[in-house]
Amino acid sequence: MGLLRNLKLRNRAYVCAYNSFRFAARLRGDLSEFAPSIAETIQSVGDELASLARDSCPAEADRRQLIDGLEGALRALGLSDAAQVHIVSQLAPRIMAGEPASATREAWTRMAV
Repeated sequence: MGLLRNLKLRNRAYVCAYNSFRFAARLRGDLSEFAPSIAETIQSVGDELASLARDSCPAEADRRQLIDGLEGALRALGLSDAAQVHIVSQLAPRIMAGEPASATREAWTRMAV
């Protein structure tokens, strides 16, 4: 049963990261005024995976599956090894802690933005 759960978590993280990066790249390619920057895309993927870790992954091993899924998505996107390491090193602590960046802001700040 643990193997199936690991596969599901890894796949959810993969799909989340892959689709987010592809969609953002497509918007940037179309020169849309609403296209998020690469940094914004990385932060939103980090928030999504940290929320998933908080809500669905009580154990550290489960959260590591999310990081594995993120790494798989970055490989599938054809990013360089250096870019993959940089992105994973930014997001892994947030995923392991299960704390999205948006959750740490004050409530009035979220409403003002």
